[in-house]
Amino acid sequence: RSGVGRLVLVDRDFVEESNLHRQVLYDEADCRERLPKAVAALRHLKDARGDLAAEAHVADLEPEMAEQIFSSCDVVVDGTDNFETRYLINDASAAAGRPWIYGGAVAAMGSVMVVRPGATACLRCAFPDAPPPGSAPTCETAGILGPAAGAVASLQAAEAIKILAGRPELCSGGLLNVNLMDWTVARGAVPRRPDC
Repeated sequence: RSGVGRLVLVDRDFVEESNLHRQVLYDEADCRERLPKAVAALRHLKDARGDLAAEAHVADLEPEMAEQIFSSCDVVVDGTDNFETRYLINDASAAAGRPWIYGGAVAAMGSVMVVRPGATACLRCAFPDAPPPGSAPTCETAGILGPAAGAVASLQAAEAIKILAGRPELCSGGLLNVNLMDWTVARGAVPRRPDC
């Protein structure tokens, strides 16, 4: 409804009841039907705006698929829940020369970072290595406050709109962190590696 003309959705998972408190596109009927998230999202987005050109891929995001899809998009928005896929998004976006917006939330905290290949630091500049398995909290181990996911998604949408409107210079620089428990908001600079 903000004027985006085309969306490409990729998700391998199915809608589960545990998603409903934080993923507002889905409803209980999607759970009962065991719909893939990409299919359910496409259905609800088309209900909201019938002229939207959109496609859904029920699949794992693989490198070749990512590069192919990203090369036809103006911006990539991350809604994933693991660093392996985020590094794939980072690398495929760089290869396609497309900006992408990292977003993550766990417990009551969230992070957002805009990555513009060739202009800003990338995910590997911010986090050269993924945290070792089990060393960082996840949605499974720490849960997630629904509004934390909503806050991150809203910030990501705002940054995407800036890019799509041709004003990427207005995007927040660095890594933005929000904590909804104590209302702290911090933005840290992320230096670009020389070999980025």
